[in-house]
Amino acid sequence: MKQLMTVMAVLVGLAVSGCATQHAAKWDEKVTATGAVDTAAAGDADALWAERKDPAKHMAAIAKWEAIAAASADAEVFAKLARAWYFAGERAAFEDKNEKRDEAYQKGLDWATKSLKLSAPDFAKSMAEGKTHAESITKAPKESIPAMYWYASNLGKWAASKGFATRLRYKDDIKATIDHIKSMDEKYFFAAPWRYLGGYEAQTAGLAGGSLEKSEENFKKAVELAPTYLGTKVLWADYLCVKRQDKATFEKLLKDVVAASATAEPEIEAENMLEQEKAKKLLSQIDEKF
Repeated sequence: MKQLMTVMAVLVGLAVSGCATQHAAKWDEKVTATGAVDTAAAGDADALWAERKDPAKHMAAIAKWEAIAAASADAEVFAKLARAWYFAGERAAFEDKNEKRDEAYQKGLDWATKSLKLSAPDFAKSMAEGKTHAESITKAPKESIPAMYWYASNLGKWAASKGFATRLRYKDDIKATIDHIKSMDEKYFFAAPWRYLGGYEAQTAGLAGGSLEKSEENFKKAVELAPTYLGTKVLWADYLCVKRQDKATFEKLLKDVVAASATAEPEIEAENMLEQEKAKKLLSQIDEKF
């Protein structure tokens, strides 16, 4: 039983990687699109985001997008902010800056919620009517995939800091969201649905219906579909290899990540650079894990 509680406590941290138990999402409060987005300002924000390996430019992009969002309610801009704050949370987490980490995931979740209200009104309406998340999320269209993904990612990391009850409460909601994304676009954000399921199966294996074999299949599929996204191998090592106590594969995967070119996929150079730092940190902990 103690093992089961431990496993359930970490599950929502996968997606992939609010407030209190309902993360302040009031689905009956509508967000209405207003005005046209300032294209020049949006271009400036996008240019800053492209240079996000520099933390100062990362935060400057956020400031630009937030100024745009204050003037024009736009689902795409909201989703960009949800992703940008998620990455800020990841950076803060790696640096053990817990207060900044929690604040970033909270903001990312808030922006993703707003994006979902605009891009998936039928989902928001269903939630406002009291239907379950698993039932409601199927009403979200393909166009809302960015909002859904960054909602799930931020919610998972936010819930991970709130204790066992909150983690358990949102675990199935997050998986339902990832499953819905996968049904429409399995390759979204460098095969993110397969990556999530790889971690999920590893953590639930032997205790809550998961399978180490399915975990490996999912991780392999994610690498096959998106070999340049280094975070897949980091999760594979940290979740599946540690669970199997497969030290050799753990070491190989992480050394592959460290040796890889972070610039092979320019779109995610900053993310890959952070994953390489995570890999180095995990390698330094190898004697503690095996």
